[in-house]
Amino acid sequence: MPSRAISAIQLMEIIDIAILIVALASMIVGWFRGFVRESFSIVTLFVAIWLAMRLGPAASHWFDGTIDSMDLRLWAGRFLVFVSILVVGVVVGWIMAKIVRLSGLSILDRLLGSFFGVGRAALFLGLFVLAGQYAGFASKPWWLESVIIPYGEYVADWIVELAPRGMELLRQEDAPYINSIN
Repeated sequence: MPSRAISAIQLMEIIDIAILIVALASMIVGWFRGFVRESFSIVTLFVAIWLAMRLGPAASHWFDGTIDSMDLRLWAGRFLVFVSILVVGVVVGWIMAKIVRLSGLSILDRLLGSFFGVGRAALFLGLFVLAGQYAGFASKPWWLESVIIPYGEYVADWIVELAPRGMELLRQEDAPYINSIN
């Protein structure tokens, strides 16, 4: 029996083993943080990015007397909004996680959190594949012989398909605010 396990590991590329370790770590982190904290953190991140893009131009006026460059003021405003939303999200997520734990749903929360961790690992794999493709790794033997990277290519294709639409939505919604400060 042990020889079969060793031969399976020998057939895997080192990159596959590294990907599995990262996926396992993400799953474990999801287990310990739980679904409520994991979901609040990802929602908070997206809301913080969106609000930073939307409200950053308005917040940039707080830096009128201190920062001369309009571009730097805009990014300082965005950064201020981003960090503020992240802080609020962390506090709300922590409170909600405590409520769930006190309600006796801790095991379910942790189980769903580990599934969330697997999903996060898949997203990271897709981003890794995109970065590897742009870096020219797609023709390397270790890339071609990987067992897991082809699955990451599906996720990478999905990211490539969705990212332009998301960026276009941000640009369309942000345009009136940017034009108002010019």
